[in-house]
Amino acid sequence: MTATEKLNELFNRWQEEFPDYKGKFNKDGINNEEAFNSQKLKILFIAKEPNDPEQNEDDYRDWWANGVKYLFSHRICEWAFGLLNDFPPIENLSYNNEERVKIMSAIAFMNLKKIGGNASADHELIRKVISREQHFILEEISIIAPHIIIGGIGDSEFWNLLFPGIEFVNSGFDIKVAKYDSYKIIDYYHPSYKVPRSMSYCLLGCVFNSEMFLKL
Repeated sequence: MTATEKLNELFNRWQEEFPDYKGKFNKDGINNEEAFNSQKLKILFIAKEPNDPEQNEDDYRDWWANGVKYLFSHRICEWAFGLLNDFPPIENLSYNNEERVKIMSAIAFMNLKKIGGNASADHELIRKVISREQHFILEEISIIAPHIIIGGIGDSEFWNLLFPGIEFVNSGFDIKVAKYDSYKIIDYYHPSYKVPRSMSYCLLGCVFNSEMFLKL
């Protein structure tokens, strides 16, 4: 089975175990397996949940294949561009939609919670979801098999629930980094966090190239 087939089989089992997900489950994972596998650096972006309580069943892999819209998607695209290309000037990235779709095809993305929520996540609910569904979440990460995880989940409890015993260190730029099993992790901002694009881009480059991160 390909990784995409394994993910789809996982999503079927996930929905079967939790009937309340029926008709609301938002699939994600490797956006384009061929493009992802061609990258030397396999990147997984993790967020908490889809930002729409009314959102029905959907698939981020299809969504991003058809265009890159909204601040959330553009920030992920910009960060991926830097990580995959050793952080050239951000101005080198065009706003051309076709170019941005190509970049998004080269990464993986997943939400911890697979059904929509509000703009401000309910932390107690997210905590319960991670505790209840940890085995599925970890299986998805294992199938994706990233080298690096960029996590916009912003809560140390979430990380510890997901990866028990994880130990973060300061990168030297007030951003925490860690290694858990084979995954190198950056506990970064949520992609919708409203700061100038060049600021978040340059900071991520500094963290990625920091001594603390490189020696993990």
